[in-house]
Amino acid sequence: MNTPVLETDRLLLRPFCKEDARDVYECWESDPDVARYMFWSSHNDIEKTKEWIAFEMGQIPSDEWFRWAVVVKATGELAGTGLLYFETEYHMFEVGYNFGKKYWGRGYATEAMGRVVQYAEESLGAKELVGRYARANASSGNVLRKLGFDYVRDIPYEANEGKRLYDGIECRLVFR
Repeated sequence: MNTPVLETDRLLLRPFCKEDARDVYECWESDPDVARYMFWSSHNDIEKTKEWIAFEMGQIPSDEWFRWAVVVKATGELAGTGLLYFETEYHMFEVGYNFGKKYWGRGYATEAMGRVVQYAEESLGAKELVGRYARANASSGNVLRKLGFDYVRDIPYEANEGKRLYDGIECRLVFR
């Protein structure tokens, strides 16, 4: 199953393409503030971003990995990314997202991931989703709560390829 194009009122969610490299690098991949609580580390070279995009493009046909480029319809600007992937540790799909600082505080993460959650339930038949975030990243916690995720437990949360460890929170969304 190919990663589908999804839409909301303000956003277009589409698979990445190699032409996105410069925008991705400049918008979030080169920004350590965006990467602070992410599993990955910021890129200091656009070649790393090109490799990341090539990996993501290779996942487009996967049934267990769905990564979207989130584009603001009104401007055509690439604002961030949303992810839905099968996490073997939990035996269910997990959500992930990040947006460039320019796009923080506009409700884009909640809007984009709301559509991703809908896709998980309606198209993939998911019964439950997991989300994790660093406790210090209150904004990410707010997004998950707005989407209907509930606290499950405190967890250790590794960021920046394991170079940083935070107190984290695991939460779940159970579809009724």
